[in-house]
Amino acid sequence: MNSHSALDNLLKFLLGCLIVLLLGSFLVAASFGLGFWLGHNRDRLFGRMPEQTIAREIEPPGDSSRPTVIPPETPRPTRVPPSPTPSPTPSEVTPSNFDIFWEALDLLSKNYDGPVPQGEAITQAAIAGLEHAARNCRDDDPTTPPPHLVAPETPRTAPADFDAFWEAAVAIYERCGTAVPAPDELAYAAFAGIVEALGDDYTALLPPERAEQFRIELDSSFEGIGASVNDAEEGGVMIVRPFPGSPAERAGLRSGDVIIAVDGQDITDLTLDEAVRLIRGPAGSRVRLTVRRQGLDEPFEVTIIRERINIPVLESETLEGNLFHVTLFDFSERGGQQLREALEEAVANDAKGIIFDLRNNPGGRLDIAIDVASLFIPEGVIAKEVGKRNFEHRARGDAVVPPDMPVVVLVNGGTASASEIVAGALQDYDRGVLIGETTFGKGSVQSLYDLSDGSLLRVTTSRWFTPKGRQIQGEGLEPDIAVTDDPNAEADEQLQAAIDYLRRRVQAP
Repeated sequence: MNSHSALDNLLKFLLGCLIVLLLGSFLVAASFGLGFWLGHNRDRLFGRMPEQTIAREIEPPGDSSRPTVIPPETPRPTRVPPSPTPSPTPSEVTPSNFDIFWEALDLLSKNYDGPVPQGEAITQAAIAGLEHAARNCRDDDPTTPPPHLVAPETPRTAPADFDAFWEAAVAIYERCGTAVPAPDELAYAAFAGIVEALGDDYTALLPPERAEQFRIELDSSFEGIGASVNDAEEGGVMIVRPFPGSPAERAGLRSGDVIIAVDGQDITDLTLDEAVRLIRGPAGSRVRLTVRRQGLDEPFEVTIIRERINIPVLESETLEGNLFHVTLFDFSERGGQQLREALEEAVANDAKGIIFDLRNNPGGRLDIAIDVASLFIPEGVIAKEVGKRNFEHRARGDAVVPPDMPVVVLVNGGTASASEIVAGALQDYDRGVLIGETTFGKGSVQSLYDLSDGSLLRVTTSRWFTPKGRQIQGEGLEPDIAVTDDPNAEADEQLQAAIDYLRRRVQAP
């Protein structure tokens, strides 16, 4: 009995605990549900608008980050009323290749034969180059926002004030929109200002496309009208010589003609490189040239169809009396080799004299000039180079023309650079008589440097002098026998003077 009572008491105790446990669970669940309902509906209980009625409106410039809450009494709009369409945000552009400017400037400073702008002068020259490149800008579409120019990182070697260049560039972009050099052209525009400060027509930074054309020219081929050219004194491009059989020759262009406009665009204030880029073009395309000719009161126009031009490097003929007349058109590797072969053949055929025609030859490679002079001069100095390096270029020791064979060198105002090196050496050694007119007077040497983006830097690194120390730069060579050639005459007076001179020498006892 006692055991049954103890068991009953234990069961009652356990049942009571279970009831208390179930009641506690119910109360907890009820409290949780009530809290959930209150939390979900508190906005309604406290008079607040649903969260979805919060909207962002267009803010005045400079404060667009702050959201505006529509007050409770304002009905939710079905759409935002249209507002005036704002101008599109200008895109940001950063030149990707401006390091080329610093790369070229470093090479210029190390190799140029003369003073180079330093410090603030670099900044001012670069700004001048940029302003020149944008000189013709017109804001034809003011509703189109210009790109926002962001300056690239400036190297530690830059002038302290070079930020002024980028400020000027930003101002030009804002004023001119897209009618200015593209961001990746700014390096070349800035460097053109540096070159302008040098006052050197032969130093230049050629962009990759122009550099490739220049390299093609060194191989004696390109697409264009077919003429060697140079700067004209009063602006424009002077025809030094139309190539035989070229579109320029067929169109009637002559040596001394000056091109002053291309397709109606005035080129008299352009650099030679800028003007040549306009004159050249794909084979088969047309170009309209405005030409000024001495003796004519008014310029005239001529339309030429461009062709692929394989530059002739040499022409030769044997004249009466077994006089060998050879014309060299440029100092390329091909030209030097062909001249050697032609002279070897002439000597083998017992030529009595050589007429070496360098008229209108604009020059070429210095090493080829030394090779060519060495065909006539067996030993000794050919040219003295003075500048960043001082060096004497000597004969190669493989002369082809016998020392007793008389030589005449034909020269004129188009005989320049490497041609003058050869003519000056032959004149100093009394190895050849110069007949014709005073030569051009280009006595500077340019070195070529390939840059990391494929562009090409051409730098005047030195001046050269004849074996006797005569300076050519700006002076030229005076002929031993002066003969002026009349371009309107059918006869070639200078060639005839050379023939007459050699015949006298050959017949002399």
